[in-house]
Amino acid sequence: MAQIKFCLNCERRNVATDAVCVFCGLPLENAPAFEAPDLAPPKLAVNDRTLQIPLQVELVIGRADPAREWMPDIDLLPFGGTSAAGVSRRHARLVWYGHWQIEDLDSANGTLLDRQRIEPHKPHDLRPGAIIQIGKLYLVYYG
Repeated sequence: MAQIKFCLNCERRNVATDAVCVFCGLPLENAPAFEAPDLAPPKLAVNDRTLQIPLQVELVIGRADPAREWMPDIDLLPFGGTSAAGVSRRHARLVWYGHWQIEDLDSANGTLLDRQRIEPHKPHDLRPGAIIQIGKLYLVYYG
């Protein structure tokens, strides 16, 4: 089991040993820790290429915007994830709850999970073999 803390400012999950929230920078000293299953990075592929994914409890999927110095945790721009392809800068996120879930971040074109549009900000469990559609790109979740 691992220790996790919710940021009191942005309400996102952090590893309990982090001194500040990796998302908003707020100190985590007053945030209570709770037990969660050990974190394992998700296994995703796009265009038959396995993605290198950082070990974090939350991962934003989208497209980079160098002009605004924005970089998502999982950048789809190198795979054709442009605005013309329907990929938002902050399109969706993966969240670790002892297993991986996906949420649409109220993206312009929505997110589909196994061909079903998911409601924004509502987490959905990912099962091995699940197909995630973000704009015109298809990602396969392997676990």
